[in-house]
Amino acid sequence: MELEWLEDFLALSTTLNFSRAAEMRNVTQPTFSRRIQSLELWLGVPLVDRSTFPVTLTEEGKSFRRTAEETVQTIYRERDNCQGLTRHRRSFMAFATLHTIATDFYPDWIKTLEAEFGPLRARMLCAPIHDCVANLSANNCDFMLCYFHPSGPLLLDGAQYPSLKVAQERLIPVSVPDASGAPLYALDGPADRAVPYLDYGPQTFIIKLVRMILANQSQGPVLDTVYESAVVFALKAMALKGYGLTWMPETAVAGEIADGKLVCAGSSAWTTKMDIRIYRSAKPLQREAERFWRFLAERRADKPETA
Repeated sequence: MELEWLEDFLALSTTLNFSRAAEMRNVTQPTFSRRIQSLELWLGVPLVDRSTFPVTLTEEGKSFRRTAEETVQTIYRERDNCQGLTRHRRSFMAFATLHTIATDFYPDWIKTLEAEFGPLRARMLCAPIHDCVANLSANNCDFMLCYFHPSGPLLLDGAQYPSLKVAQERLIPVSVPDASGAPLYALDGPADRAVPYLDYGPQTFIIKLVRMILANQSQGPVLDTVYESAVVFALKAMALKGYGLTWMPETAVAGEIADGKLVCAGSSAWTTKMDIRIYRSAKPLQREAERFWRFLAERRADKPETA
């Protein structure tokens, strides 16, 4: 077994996307896939379920992830010790969040914060929202990052789990463009026409906001659901193939919109804003996590929220 296999697996377990993980590891996707397969052969079990989109970790993969993290950390720490180097051994802070926040929001957000806070060691747990809440409630993580909207479901008791707004995100309808650059599937226009629709699962947070948007319209097309998934990446993939329109967090499709692969499928009446909030337990956290929370609270106080 090679160390790079473990590092590859940790990248894949964070992104759940072979292409993104290969890019993170600066190798081609075929090379990256072969190294993941080599690790699985060495262990004798599949670590990744490739039948889903995005891919998911198997139960063995979930169990092995912590071992891989600890092994990589130990090896690099001992290497530094052998070389006579000193490394400031701050403990890791654990975040639970949705895959789309982990990949489309967190990297730029944390890079900006580190310019003031200093280097931060983080462990990311990516899961559906109810699993994120369960991880925070069970003290399996220090913080949870998730979307929030006043009209959305109340996930946690604010007294037991205080939160801070760290960013604001737009939820927008998107479609592939037609030959003229207009949305192929548009929300504005004659009412009662059927438009193919890529829907979220019934237990997702975003579906609640989409239903709120639709309820506020006096007229609109008939959304004909042709595909349903609780996974943002899956819906985006289908939208890019031209199967219909869907709603997306704007950061999740910023690159595709900039490249002209997707366009906004409706006016501002079909969009809404939602917060990205960070939650914690009211109980004391480890020292570095408490310092990070105070930093966020002070930074937020310097920039009052606007309506």
